[in-house]
Amino acid sequence: MKYILGLILIVFPGIYGYLAHQSMIPFYPLIAQIVFLIYWLWVGYIIGRFSKSSMKGLLLGNSVWLISLVLFIWQFVLTDEVGRLGSIAAIPQYYILPFVWLASKFAALLTMIDGSTIIILTFICMLVVFVSGFRLGKK
Repeated sequence: MKYILGLILIVFPGIYGYLAHQSMIPFYPLIAQIVFLIYWLWVGYIIGRFSKSSMKGLLLGNSVWLISLVLFIWQFVLTDEVGRLGSIAAIPQYYILPFVWLASKFAALLTMIDGSTIIILTFICMLVVFVSGFRLGKK
């Protein structure tokens, strides 16, 4: 039961990203970022509290994150535009959409900014927030 709850909690950013991308309703990036930052910290905390093994908890909590990262690298780093599959390429972008605003602010500190840099920074931000919540849950 705990694993099912954990899986439901970790796929929610992807569901939100898909709905935000498909809808015409404007989502304010700062508000969405704050809400999802707190949410992702809370998810890390919950998974940290319920997991008996730290390694299993981290793997469960970051499983969708890792799959999204692998899909992103495959579709945007290893594949050229001709070989890119649009539906597969969209999956990691939907998943990280709630965190892109924060990463774009960090990317503004760099001299060279491109979409891939922002997305990689977004993945790193998600990981840092989740692990912070996870560590709080383990205390």
